[in-house]
Amino acid sequence: MNPREVIPGAWRIELPLPWLLGTINIFLLRTDDGYLLIDCGMDTEACAAALDAAFLDLGVAWTDVRRILLTHVHPDHIGMAPRLLKLTGAELLMHADDLEFLHEMSDSGRRGARVQRTLALAGVPVEMRRDDASAVEIERNFHRLSPDRLLKCGDVFDTACGPLEVICTPGHSPGHVCLYASRHKALFSGDHMLERITPNINWHPGKDALGDFLDSLEKVAGIDIELVLPSHGSPFPGHREWIARTAGHHEDRCGKILEALRDGPKTAHELVADLWTRKLPPFHHRFAVYEVLAHLEYLRLRGRVRSEADAGGALWWSRAPAGE
Repeated sequence: MNPREVIPGAWRIELPLPWLLGTINIFLLRTDDGYLLIDCGMDTEACAAALDAAFLDLGVAWTDVRRILLTHVHPDHIGMAPRLLKLTGAELLMHADDLEFLHEMSDSGRRGARVQRTLALAGVPVEMRRDDASAVEIERNFHRLSPDRLLKCGDVFDTACGPLEVICTPGHSPGHVCLYASRHKALFSGDHMLERITPNINWHPGKDALGDFLDSLEKVAGIDIELVLPSHGSPFPGHREWIARTAGHHEDRCGKILEALRDGPKTAHELVADLWTRKLPPFHHRFAVYEVLAHLEYLRLRGRVRSEADAGGALWWSRAPAGE
């Protein structure tokens, strides 16, 4: 699909993904000294060919790209980063909290051990913990990167769209950022806000990922935005209505978890079956487990649930007594 100008001086480029999401949007913004590229896509030949065709269509050379800015370090956003850094010689920018996360995830030994610990903690049966083809593809797209600059909240870049401000929005990842083009009241939202789906909120040890996400939504609700430019799906208006629906979705999910625990303790793995009535393929089941763990941690920190480990290390969650 040809690149499309979404606001003056900024183009949306759709790249193919090998998952149900189908595509990812990356954005190319004109600057005084060339271009700023927001996100990279996955390291697949289909992605590379689509991006090459888009650049040819726009008449942009690789070396015209002076900066590559990562909204976050999930594989569909960073997979092609090493390839593009070689082609462009561009400066790489990301948030420090995501760099820390990336360092752990780009070490295959540490990443594998972390995943297996988490699945065991969630009570996932051993036979369901093996990686499928989708998980292998994800792992192949985690690369150790060395940014030239670490982003900070409030950083501003000059672009043809006007000032572009970094808005820190942790939750979907520890160091997720959005970018606000105030002249056009447009938000490049990464995966913080998506057109038709709620972003996956992953459990991270020692963090309140869901609490961070909800706080970030509240922050964005206070910004004057007329157009959301997400990483998946089409641009859309009505960001405050979207935020209200999404916050309500997570409140509803917390309620369903508490209801499922009414009859006694359960593991996160067992709660997945309560919350998703259809059978999930292994790849999606793993995402669901992490999301349930993030909701359980959110409820634990607010005194709504508690957990106890069994002899095998799995956590069994139960409702906390009132007033505890």
